[in-house]
Amino acid sequence: MTVHRAIAGDALALSRGRLHVEIGRRPFSIDVRRDGRRLIRGFGIWCADGEVRDQFIQFTEGVIAAEQLEVPERVASATLAEPLADGVTLALRFAGGRRGQLRVTLPLDDAVRFELTAEGAPLRHAAGWDARADEHFTGLGARHALRVDHAGRRIQLGADRAYTGPDCPADMLAIGGVPQGDYAPAPWMQSSRGYAVHVDGHGNGMRFHFGADRTTVSARTNAGSLRITLLTGPSPAARLRRHLRATGLPPVLPEWGYGFWKSRDVYGHQREVEDDFDGCRDHEIALDALVLDSPWETQYNTWVPNPHQFTDFRAMVSRFRDAGVRTVVWVTPWVNIDSSEGQTPPDAQSRALHRAPASNYAEGERAGHYVRDGAGKAFVARWWMGTGSPVDFTSPAAEAWWREQATSALALGVEGIKADDGEGYYFPDDVRFADGSTGADAAWRVGGQYRRSMQRALDEVHPGRGVLFGRSGWTGQQATGMLWGGDQASDFWSLRVLVAAAISAAATGFSNWSHDVGGYLGHRLVERCPAELLVRWAQLGCFTPLMQAHGRMVQEPWTYDERTLGIYRSYVLLHERLVPYIRAAAASAARSGLPIIRPLHLSDPADDRAWTIADAYGFGPALWVAPVLDAGARAREVALPRGDWIETWSGAPVRGGGEVIAPAPRDRIPVWVRSGSIVVTYPAAHVAQGLGDTPEGERPLEATLWGEPALGSSAVRLADGTRLGWRRGTWWVDRERDIVFAQR
Repeated sequence: MTVHRAIAGDALALSRGRLHVEIGRRPFSIDVRRDGRRLIRGFGIWCADGEVRDQFIQFTEGVIAAEQLEVPERVASATLAEPLADGVTLALRFAGGRRGQLRVTLPLDDAVRFELTAEGAPLRHAAGWDARADEHFTGLGARHALRVDHAGRRIQLGADRAYTGPDCPADMLAIGGVPQGDYAPAPWMQSSRGYAVHVDGHGNGMRFHFGADRTTVSARTNAGSLRITLLTGPSPAARLRRHLRATGLPPVLPEWGYGFWKSRDVYGHQREVEDDFDGCRDHEIALDALVLDSPWETQYNTWVPNPHQFTDFRAMVSRFRDAGVRTVVWVTPWVNIDSSEGQTPPDAQSRALHRAPASNYAEGERAGHYVRDGAGKAFVARWWMGTGSPVDFTSPAAEAWWREQATSALALGVEGIKADDGEGYYFPDDVRFADGSTGADAAWRVGGQYRRSMQRALDEVHPGRGVLFGRSGWTGQQATGMLWGGDQASDFWSLRVLVAAAISAAATGFSNWSHDVGGYLGHRLVERCPAELLVRWAQLGCFTPLMQAHGRMVQEPWTYDERTLGIYRSYVLLHERLVPYIRAAAASAARSGLPIIRPLHLSDPADDRAWTIADAYGFGPALWVAPVLDAGARAREVALPRGDWIETWSGAPVRGGGEVIAPAPRDRIPVWVRSGSIVVTYPAAHVAQGLGDTPEGERPLEATLWGEPALGSSAVRLADGTRLGWRRGTWWVDRERDIVFAQR
């Protein structure tokens, strides 16, 4: 479609289809309209000199964001420098005399792109526009906050997470809380005004300020030009779909990637891993994978099982696999010269191994496989498991070297990789990558390269069967494997914030999502998760794409009382039964971008509450889930979406559109099914021990119609392609399957 230009005095207009961009050149200002409705008003540019004073707290992986900025210089005027086939290039003059350039293009019929550069290397450059009353904002990755609406917030990606829960020390609370790792930011956000914004960049220091008067997006100039794409599709779901089609749609993982995984922070010996395997079997808890977290190698990170820790690694993995349980191994992209300050098994031989440099470190250094410092030497830094150097994934040779080591471990029968770390805050601006980029412009690109390398290793050894489980996030990382929510304390405040983070991540397009059931860090960092909280966390885990239990403390459910064990067991089983429903939603996400966890604004943006609900969410197309987030609660108030719903536990019909008080005894999480929906599950007996190895298309199914469809019919499509439905009292299926049909 052709872009049309029109010039009238000091005004310049660009149009393409329904889009219309009006550029005022003296004074400089831009408005963007779609179908005549003004989406962006008063778009302006500024830049400022200054000094970065960010502080990285290695112990908690938190960043305290701080800059000293001088008075911003705003654009005073713009002149047409060059007409383009799809837009224009403008020459800018800032109020202080500085010059710059802004390229404005309409590459699609629903997108406007801006690319800004300013001469003289200011510290920061920015674009901002008028805020509107009652405007709401979502996205920006997994935002660990009590709200999902970012209105009024100032967010620096990678430095926006802090613990302010009940156990935060008073002196830390006074300065904003304990800074924590902001693991999965992403420079993508949506506005309730009908537009979305993606910033194309990977440097530290990117900021979004949702002020009362202005909405501002800015970045440090050492990261390159400021590249902003404004998407104006007709709905939030359409805008998210456009974004994900450009940056990567989420994959559909193998079935076991949506099952139940068990892990501990440290397995001191092989028998402890076997204890978890046997514990799940003895207590009738379904199990699909065991995760060998740190440490399991001879050193960080050699990919070689520690023989003092695992007496027969291959036989152990084989035993689990024969029972249908996969093994996942943990790794980070660092190779250590000293791991004595990291976690080590308790035996003397293992401690001695970890005091020495990793056996593969020297080889990687000789070959130049590590990120380089400003002097051209291997970049060496302390991270949370010792001191070492990160692999340079921009080097094809380094990536191949790292991947080859991964495949050697996978050849032992390991089928999953827990790819920890990879966040951009570990890379100073002056580090150098093999492709010529620096930490300043590529710090947050590392995680995606790391994830893709690990997925490639899995595909080589276990094509179509391996699962990647990663922590870091940024644009494009939704397209590889599973993301988990990082480290949480074991308290109800952290559980509430985690739910908001899951909704925020989903709003950004992260569909495959998980978290550590029970919290990783423990209660007050020194006690295990309390029994009530463990149950409530397991209920949330049940209604999460992957249910994964992990923690520093002894949080195995069989170490609690019989009631807690029984409730925990029942939710693991329910999650296993829901796998066909979850994977059907995952397949829909792979086609359309609509995530498995569905914030209400993606399905009903016209609902006034849709942009602000932080404690309940859609789960797939039919369920609405309201986790219990308060200690001692036996009921909770829930915002129920518009339409007709059925409360799952009682079968009672409920009219949505308002707030309801839902009973929530300890063994129940409030869940509703949209009336007229079909929910497909596995029979309990089929998955009582786990998903095992039955081919998906050969599994027995249960199909339940909840209520009666308003139009007389309802249908679903499963991930394996099976279609089934109900039409005016009759069930149908497009292939021969063992299915039990029911109606409630």
